[in-house]
Amino acid sequence: MFMFSSPVFFISDLDMVKDIAVKSFSKFMNHKTFVLKSRPFDKALIGLKDQHWKDVRNVITPTFSAVKMKQLSGLLNESSDTLVKNFGAIQEKEGNVKVFSLFEAFTMDGIAKCAFGIQVDSQNDPSDPFVTHAKDLMKNRFALKFVIAGIFPRIGKIMDYFEVSTLPPEVSSFFISVVDQAIAARKESGGSKMKDFLQLMLNAAQENKSEKEMIEEKPQDEKVEGDLYALIEDQDNKSYFDLKKSKKTTLTKDEIYGQAMLFFLAGYDTINTTLGFLTYSLATNPEVQDKLIEEIDNETPARDDVGYNSVAKMSYLDNVVCEILRLYPAGLIIERQCNETHVCNGLTIPKDSQIFFPVYAIHRDPAIWPDPEKFDPERFTKENREGRHPLAWMPFGAGPRNCIGMRFALMEIKMATVRLLQKYRFETCPETQIPPKFAKMSLKPDDDLYLRVVERS
Repeated sequence: MFMFSSPVFFISDLDMVKDIAVKSFSKFMNHKTFVLKSRPFDKALIGLKDQHWKDVRNVITPTFSAVKMKQLSGLLNESSDTLVKNFGAIQEKEGNVKVFSLFEAFTMDGIAKCAFGIQVDSQNDPSDPFVTHAKDLMKNRFALKFVIAGIFPRIGKIMDYFEVSTLPPEVSSFFISVVDQAIAARKESGGSKMKDFLQLMLNAAQENKSEKEMIEEKPQDEKVEGDLYALIEDQDNKSYFDLKKSKKTTLTKDEIYGQAMLFFLAGYDTINTTLGFLTYSLATNPEVQDKLIEEIDNETPARDDVGYNSVAKMSYLDNVVCEILRLYPAGLIIERQCNETHVCNGLTIPKDSQIFFPVYAIHRDPAIWPDPEKFDPERFTKENREGRHPLAWMPFGAGPRNCIGMRFALMEIKMATVRLLQKYRFETCPETQIPPKFAKMSLKPDDDLYLRVVERS
């Protein structure tokens, strides 16, 4: 099919997906240009291309290593404390709980703390400036001018020429000021001991420059030297593409702004949507909930001993989360652009073609997943995984351009689940919508989902 004069291919054959996303990645490295000149989001990783993408990905990859995630787990435990209290308080006051609303607040609070080192409580203080601007940012993802630019690239280029921003200027300015203030505070207090995403990113980007040099107010093109690191996820990536071959990287201040904003945008929907459908699925499948609670009680007898290592050991929790991400992936499609004519399994893909992998359809393909609509965590036992194509499950993308923040998202999802199930059980109630009805063009419910929260004895 064509989008105007550009060929478009929808690829669901998994061997072809692997060829495009992994083996021949160098020919399909980029996303189609869709991010307009909206400072600082135009420097976010999702919109970067070719060597620029490789350089920035290189310098921020160590930020999401297992070691760094352990450092962030303490901050997530603090946010989880508030989440557990809020669930109990609302259940006691109102009877049943709107789970998506609470998880949206928890996700925003956790990302604010882990990304920017900012303490907010969006559940109890929705007028906080960070909360209001963050909500404006989320709403404007689907602004008409953004959608038009995505569907009609030529119009997008015209909008670029006239510097039409996809984001309200006040939202961009607010997030830039948040990062500037956070960096300035670190400069004054010697804040290199901070353990949030911003500090980890700054640490990863300062091989040859001191922190003082890096955070001084300088023009936008100030360069910050950084180390070289390889990818942390493999999906058989390293056989075909190695970021160690990229040039020594630099970060500008705008690139730091862009990654901080992307961290918020990319994490927000993935985490709160997964947690919402996870608790719903546990409430509608009590036998799964019983088995998961048993594992949690065995692995974390002390309620305050929940961290990266403890949740990483829980195999059944991993199975449950993987199955939720199969049924409700945050990204319904994966998109790539062909930069060189390529023949894949006898199919000629011309240069400049746009490629889509229909993740939602692949995740519910009965040829891959028997009884695909059923919630069944046993699909992800070690034995069952071994008999399946490695790209049958792609909630975080595929190949070297997969989601760099997947470790953080999985850690926050798992830690919140463990903390809640240490104290509560989830049950359906008369207001529970079974099955949930989805909003148009998304896997978000068109209304919140009600569940009963019962304190465990």
